Amino acid sequence: MKLRGALAGRGHLLCGLLIAVLQHAGTLEVQMGSQMIAFLNQDVWLPCNISGYNNHELDIKKMAVTWYLRTPGEKMEKLLYSVVSGEHSSHRRGLQMNESQLKRGNAELFLPQIQLNEEGMYICSVTVTPDKAEGTKIMEIVAQPTVILSPREVTIERGREKTLSCAVVKFYPGMINILWQKDSKQTPDISVSAEEICTGSSVENGDGTFNVTSKLRLQPSSQDNGNIYSCIVDHKSFTKKQVFSATLTVTVPPQNLGWLAGLISILIATCALAALVYYWWFMKIQPTVLAFIGNTELKHMEDSKLQCLISGFRPKPLDVAFSITQSNNEKRKIFSWNTEASDAEDRDEDYPLLKKCEAIKIYATLKKEKRGIFQVSCEIHIVPHVKQLDKFELLLEVRHGALPHSLLVETASFNVIAPPLLDPIWCSTDMPRLEEMMTLYCKIHSYFPQTIDVHWLIDDEQLPEEPFLSEPMKATDGLFFCTSSIKYLPKAADSGKRFLCKTNLRGSHQCKESAWMLKTVVCTPKVSQIDCEPGVPECGKVITLSCSLKDFNPPRCDICWRRGFEKLTHTQINTEEPYLDTTSNLYCMKSQASFTPKPEDHGVEFVVEVNHCNKTTRNAYKLMLKGFPKISDIIVHPSDAEYGKPLSLTCRVMDFYPKDINIQWFRGDDLINKDVLTEGPTEDQNNSFSLLSRLQLEPTALDYDKTICFRVTHKKLTKPTTKSVYLKLPAKHPVVSEIKATSEQAGKVSLETSITNFAPCYIRVVWYKDWKKISEVNDPSDIHIEENKLCSFTSKIQISIKETDIGKTIRCEVHHRQTNSFKEQTFVLKSKDFCGSLEQIPLPLVHNHIGTSRSYSVTNEEVLNPLKIDCVTSSPKPGENVTLRCFVHGKRAKEACVSWYKGIFPVDEGIQNTTCNDGSGFISYVTFKTEKEERECEIKCEVSVDVEHWEETYILDLRESNIVRQ
Repeated sequence: MKLRGALAGRGHLLCGLLIAVLQHAGTLEVQMGSQMIAFLNQDVWLPCNISGYNNHELDIKKMAVTWYLRTPGEKMEKLLYSVVSGEHSSHRRGLQMNESQLKRGNAELFLPQIQLNEEGMYICSVTVTPDKAEGTKIMEIVAQPTVILSPREVTIERGREKTLSCAVVKFYPGMINILWQKDSKQTPDISVSAEEICTGSSVENGDGTFNVTSKLRLQPSSQDNGNIYSCIVDHKSFTKKQVFSATLTVTVPPQNLGWLAGLISILIATCALAALVYYWWFMKIQPTVLAFIGNTELKHMEDSKLQCLISGFRPKPLDVAFSITQSNNEKRKIFSWNTEASDAEDRDEDYPLLKKCEAIKIYATLKKEKRGIFQVSCEIHIVPHVKQLDKFELLLEVRHGALPHSLLVETASFNVIAPPLLDPIWCSTDMPRLEEMMTLYCKIHSYFPQTIDVHWLIDDEQLPEEPFLSEPMKATDGLFFCTSSIKYLPKAADSGKRFLCKTNLRGSHQCKESAWMLKTVVCTPKVSQIDCEPGVPECGKVITLSCSLKDFNPPRCDICWRRGFEKLTHTQINTEEPYLDTTSNLYCMKSQASFTPKPEDHGVEFVVEVNHCNKTTRNAYKLMLKGFPKISDIIVHPSDAEYGKPLSLTCRVMDFYPKDINIQWFRGDDLINKDVLTEGPTEDQNNSFSLLSRLQLEPTALDYDKTICFRVTHKKLTKPTTKSVYLKLPAKHPVVSEIKATSEQAGKVSLETSITNFAPCYIRVVWYKDWKKISEVNDPSDIHIEENKLCSFTSKIQISIKETDIGKTIRCEVHHRQTNSFKEQTFVLKSKDFCGSLEQIPLPLVHNHIGTSRSYSVTNEEVLNPLKIDCVTSSPKPGENVTLRCFVHGKRAKEACVSWYKGIFPVDEGIQNTTCNDGSGFISYVTFKTEKEERECEIKCEVSVDVEHWEETYILDLRESNIVRQ
């Protein structure tokens, strides 16, 4: 179903049946635009405008339109919708195409409630015999996020800390930028330290959208009072960046004199240290720390080496500890060592709760220098995997007696990257053609993070078109992949050129590339019109048909001459070898066919068929022999025919000899003898004759879909020649009168309704008593043509009534096929006695508003709703059980899926489906209990049969006991 070849086979068969066309004068084109953006769950119209066809209106029976979707990363195209020879086929629920618009060259496709998995390249392929054209459009889908900043008012006691949270939910694509900014009265600096910001990774929801949260840690001073902190969100779905702000209030903590005691302790310690200066050999020397020497940008699954040097300290006892902090802000110790221990592994055994990190290995060594000074060297080996370590912080804690507070802390932040890898470039076509758009694709994978830059080049020159880059997707290994594509219009000079796709991580200058060679640009030959020598061919004398081909490449080209559909035989064919035109650097050639025409060759199309690189081009020449009648096309005036308005059809016959000729006009297969005026035959300067024939016609409904033919019989013609024209008469909806009743005798009544002003004459009339069918007439024979030239029909039935029939509803349904319309009239039986007069009582459908008729039309985009609901329970009251029934016309219960709803909640019990004995459909009953406080409730019935779906909604009015149709 996804392969285009299945539908293409039907298209080639259609082209083969319709190949005998007049000389082609236009070039078929499809315009769609390049790219569009749609919001998730939005209804979308995809444009596809057809131009370059000959007639002012397209013939749906002689064309095909097919829509495909190619999603990112998929090589195969999915078939969405097709119209072939007027037959519509949909492969996705809700797709629609307007046939009346298609006739005017508008093949736009309606997609309701577009989803994320429908993002990609849409292809509109159009075949109008004998030409084919194709257009593409890139559809990007976005979902606008909801941003929640909390709290909006922040109060913090000086010296303490709080966290601002900015949650961004339900967005797509997953690429988003969240920044923090402050607005301070004390300083113009608006920056926020990156160390205070923690932004998590985007988390994918079940519907394909993403959530992400960014947090800002606040440790304010008094000067920060009144600061405004803003979370700034930038996403593709926003026209501008969105700003969400919170105001900070800083309060003063209660007075604390503890600092004085601390100051006194420091002064005492300082004095003690000063007393020991003279004892320099025993003086404590704090270590000098050079932490995390090496590159802080690490590569995925590659061994990276870092060093930490702790030197010049005394005395020997020193503790070294390494910890790691990731995006969840949880601090984990991964290595601990003391200079008094024999090695690091022994020390680790003393810490049974120590959490290991398999990706990080640390080795520590101790070295003693002069004067009792020591040095520690730590070697760190990191082999990161983005799924476990994509962004982290290492913390080094050094504890030594000479350090202030005996502790020194050094930190470093690390990012893990994975340079992108590129698959080989592939082209959308196996044969790139001159001035025909091609698309190059390249899959980019195994990279991290997801932001990359992509450039396309041809022989080291950047292509002017902006490349398309699909939304990055995360694989199971935590790395990203996407597909880049670019459209290019090949030129003749592009043969042998090299196309490059270059990509790099954003901010990095290290590029990866993939190359593709365009070996040959296929230039389709320009085929000239067929020339005939001599210019006026005669029967029995040799003629030569010639055709030239130019500007094609490669030189291999096959030429075939045909008479209609048959290959020419017993004909001298002379086809030159291709030669190179040095001016254009492309190839040219000529071909000729010489033969002696016969009488049966008059009016026959002779076709030259050129096959070049699997593409066929055809030109036709209609052979008109000297002395044989030449018949013009029939001219209709006015061009838009109307019922009952005069219409003139004119046809001219020229250049025939001898004078004797017979002409006839036909309506379908019926000969027209009246209202025909013929002028001529008259002789011209070449001793040939010509005539003009005119038919005056007032079209009626019987002429709908009829063809008017003009037939010419002449001595030189081996068989009559015919020209025909199709009258474009519109279909008209029927007008149905109210039902009239006549009491003829006791217990019998005659009912009738008038159906007027419709065309064509094909109708179906069905009478029902309640839901039971009592009469059906298809295409009645006693239809009349009224003065307005439209059809009229009176439908009558006679029924016997019993006492039990009083109050029953008689319905007359009128179906009209060509307008696809349905109209209904209803009549309620009421009588005091069976021989008295009958009174028409309106059927209460909507509260107290009276209406007895219902009619609606159905277009190609709509489906006729066969559901009708009524209430079985008389005078339903709140708090009591109520039974409703829904009649489903023309369906069987066992084939259907029926669901009942009260409001938005499904009714799971009390449902029973019964098929009608007369085969008219089935009835679904539902019984439920109403609430005591209810005065009105909405009841809905949904019915599905195969791929068809209908629903009908009613309002149960418990105050007036009426059922109301929505």
